[in-house]
Amino acid sequence: MAVRDQALREALGTLQAIGRFNGESRDINTRVAKHGQAYYIDMCEPGNSRAIEVNPGAWRIVDTPPVLFVRSESAQPLPTPIHGGNLGLLWQTANIPDGLRVMVVAWLIDAMRLDTPYPGLELIGEQGSGKSTAAEALRRMLDPSSCNLRGAPKTVEDIFVCAKQNHVVAYENISHLAGPMQDALAILSTGGGYSKRQLFTDSDESIITVRRPWLVNGISISVTQQDLVDRVISIECPVIETRQSSSSQWQKFDADLPQILGGLLDTAAKAFEILPTMSLPPADRPRLVEFVLLGMAVTNSAGQDPDSFVTKFKELRSETIGRTLDASPVASAVIEFLECNPHGVEAGVKDILHRLEHHKPLGAEAWPRSAKGLGDALRRAAPALRQLGIECRRMGKSHGNINWLIRQKTQPESKSPMSPSPPNSDESDYFSEKTGDLGTSGTCTPAVFLNDFTVVRL
Repeated sequence: MAVRDQALREALGTLQAIGRFNGESRDINTRVAKHGQAYYIDMCEPGNSRAIEVNPGAWRIVDTPPVLFVRSESAQPLPTPIHGGNLGLLWQTANIPDGLRVMVVAWLIDAMRLDTPYPGLELIGEQGSGKSTAAEALRRMLDPSSCNLRGAPKTVEDIFVCAKQNHVVAYENISHLAGPMQDALAILSTGGGYSKRQLFTDSDESIITVRRPWLVNGISISVTQQDLVDRVISIECPVIETRQSSSSQWQKFDADLPQILGGLLDTAAKAFEILPTMSLPPADRPRLVEFVLLGMAVTNSAGQDPDSFVTKFKELRSETIGRTLDASPVASAVIEFLECNPHGVEAGVKDILHRLEHHKPLGAEAWPRSAKGLGDALRRAAPALRQLGIECRRMGKSHGNINWLIRQKTQPESKSPMSPSPPNSDESDYFSEKTGDLGTSGTCTPAVFLNDFTVVRL
């Protein structure tokens, strides 16, 4: 006999009141939690509370974890992972370049943690490069859902509602992200909240506070704001030359997933054990320092020099910054201006706007129309320009005008203490599909680092 709707509501209300006023207050988690030194991943199996417990040096499956999880209706179960698995099988589905696979593995392991900021992952590439397939495979390894990849969000609220219900926020086929959307993703990386007036009330608020790993994919670069660029790992997927049947590809992925997940957990346990021994000099600490230290530990767990991860990260950051500067007409104009005026300029912002207009890129629709607009654009572009060796800063007021300084930095070039791996190193052997690991390759082109992240190829 079914319970009457009114009786069910009264029972739930009574239980909520008992829990609120007489029960112990405990945190609830979505898919991932932490207790002591261990991280827990909810397997979301119907009818039980089994979770994966990842400790430094080892992992296991526990029937009753010491943490509480909440499951959304879209959450799907994880398969039972296998000890001694084969992470290299992942690359048969996820089309990631060999040299950047360690970045993706570090991103996956970082997504298991709750106590650090999350970098975003951007997969770009032309049609036929398997971006969506790779993104879905990565999502299904940690937080499978009945809707693994979503279309472009229409509002900032959409992003936060999705983040509340899911641990991994994933969007596909993104061609453009408006400024407020990029600001929202930056908040997801570091943690923050979103509030709006609660429906049917005048004074109550509905608040969502989250911190989540996220990924996007698309043909063109969608992450262009410098604040978000500092928090993203951007990877370009190569074109697939030999195609497979989609149905057979996913059947094989589902069959291999227990081994893939087991290999990832093996790598994570080793990396967490090594992580406390990793360190970076203050001058080499990027904004994503927690992610870089974890990546160094992942690399070290494979028996390789952890500095090679730092080198890869710096090269990738330099390429990402170069691509995003191309999306800023003001930054492009500043670079071209300094090519014609190597001594730079220190003048009022109105004067600088007039000078830069001579170097305005063709078809630039987002060109500032006022001195204030130029000041805002320079302020946004300054961090990226600084990493290209260009100083761009506000000097204060003089005779009622706001002055800015734009010039090449004058400090001497210096090589980074972390140099790239030699072309004939054994780095291509670790994490490969043959050995069941990540499948990365060495850096063959030597580079000189002019500052924290600027790379000049020789």
